[in-house]
Amino acid sequence: MTSYSNAEVEEAFRHYFMTGPVREDWLAWSQLFHDDAVYWDHYWGKFRGPAEIQRFLEVTMSAAPAVYTVLCWYVIDGDRVVWQGLNRADNPQSGQPPFDFPSLQILTYGGDGKWSSEEDWWIAFEMKRFGKRYAEAVAQHDPEHPQRMTRLDWGPWHDWARPTDGHQATPSWLGRQDVQPVLSVREIDFGERNPTE
Repeated sequence: MTSYSNAEVEEAFRHYFMTGPVREDWLAWSQLFHDDAVYWDHYWGKFRGPAEIQRFLEVTMSAAPAVYTVLCWYVIDGDRVVWQGLNRADNPQSGQPPFDFPSLQILTYGGDGKWSSEEDWWIAFEMKRFGKRYAEAVAQHDPEHPQRMTRLDWGPWHDWARPTDGHQATPSWLGRQDVQPVLSVREIDFGERNPTE
């Protein structure tokens, strides 16, 4: 049994989503995890504590500046939040639908507005197909599109889970020399890799 009310977990989740996926302040977002928290991405591996979680998010997100995360749905059950997002990039061809692929997250609330764990699942094949389609559209219509970091389509699902009108993305990794973008698991030299067998 959890001692946390549904309202407390809901408030913490909304703050989590607005701080990270919407405002892309991965430094402030990482501080929403307890010191002993474990972030387990089933592709990239396990990362422990706010500093390592922040580093993981910044090196991977900076490698894909056009990508943002839209909230489709979420369910709160005790101290857990299960939510589905769409990893999305706007189409460089005006008037055409965005490119995206889904992911599923499970968060465990640990009190004081912070999280004790997160698990992320997404399918590598879907991510690679998304990347290929987006890259082809960029090459054909607007080679500078990824650097524009547009975030135009937050979907119809949750009015609260979106930025204000006129928002310009300024991720916490932007312009920082200490953040080196990572495109492959082989390039990460921190955290714990997932077993290969």
